[in-house]
Amino acid sequence: MGIEGLTVISIGGLGVSGATLAYLLAREGFKVEAFDVARGYKKACGDALTLKPFTEEIARATRSVVTLVTRYIIAVNGEVVQDLSLKPPPWAIVDKALLVSRLREMAEAEGAELKAGSWPGPAGGRLSVDARGPLADPVKDAVFLYRVYSKAEWEPDTVYLDFNVRDRGVYWVFPADGEGRLVNIGAGFEGVWSGREVEMRIARLHKTLLGSTLEPVDRRGAPMQLFAPLRLYHEGVFKVGEAGGFLLRTGGEGNRPGMLSALHLARAIASAGLEDESRILAYYRLYSAGLADEVRVSKILLSIVRRSSTREASRLLKSLPPSFWERFVRAQVTSTYLIRLLIRPSVAFGVARALLSYSALRAPPQAS
Repeated sequence: MGIEGLTVISIGGLGVSGATLAYLLAREGFKVEAFDVARGYKKACGDALTLKPFTEEIARATRSVVTLVTRYIIAVNGEVVQDLSLKPPPWAIVDKALLVSRLREMAEAEGAELKAGSWPGPAGGRLSVDARGPLADPVKDAVFLYRVYSKAEWEPDTVYLDFNVRDRGVYWVFPADGEGRLVNIGAGFEGVWSGREVEMRIARLHKTLLGSTLEPVDRRGAPMQLFAPLRLYHEGVFKVGEAGGFLLRTGGEGNRPGMLSALHLARAIASAGLEDESRILAYYRLYSAGLADEVRVSKILLSIVRRSSTREASRLLKSLPPSFWERFVRAQVTSTYLIRLLIRPSVAFGVARALLSYSALRAPPQAS
């Protein structure tokens, strides 16, 4: 691998994607410097990790798995539409702070130089990578995700997801330990930016679903960009994770896309060397094509639901076959599958009806 031109890879952000990238590149012998404003790592919400060969390898290497999830209860407006039992487990619940901390340690052990402080941005002699989170740029068209760790009895292999079109948002209940005594219960709604308001709604779900009063142990919130562009490279900077738009909007999954985008960029740099950024970008596009397809499909699905009336969006989600929800859980909803799904008359009719409801809602009033 040639490193005569650019001599250093500079990474801004040491969350999941940045720490993964720093580790992979340092392991390959590149000179890496990485910056983060926080020495420790704490972030709201994202404790679920879809298990694929690479993400499972990282989870095992960091010893960060809390529990494995085999049961997925899918609801629409609080009404259960699917109850799936899947093996091998598609998801792990991880201790994300531990995962990131150990990835940073692994990167340093391979020779990466980690620095506390703001990333200086692009600089001469450095290949620059933006791996910062959602607060690095102005928040636009976002939803505020808020979660509470609460003491409660809950099966440690079970996840509950409620796509609540009526409230224009989503609720979730994840296990937060391996003993069934702590839950990660949270939600996010369009237009609701008050943690207090979201917690009130979470408390009602806690009472209804878990049969007990919310007993908070920890609270956190963060924005999720709904339609940020998928951008692998911009103004001399490569991008991974949320900085590059690698986020599945339908379920809010960011851990696996963050790790995989880092893997794809690391492979691209290893394939092209540091002398030609255009070659790196070409390889990056090639390696990340499948992941980019998943991201685009998630945007399409979210857009259909957002552009529909509450009634028609609810009907559409309830009409989706079990195979869709299994693929959703396993992160296998691709454009090819979506096309096959839309060939089904019942689904095609539901989508058409949903989109027509959007047009009807926004049609100008007729003159009397």
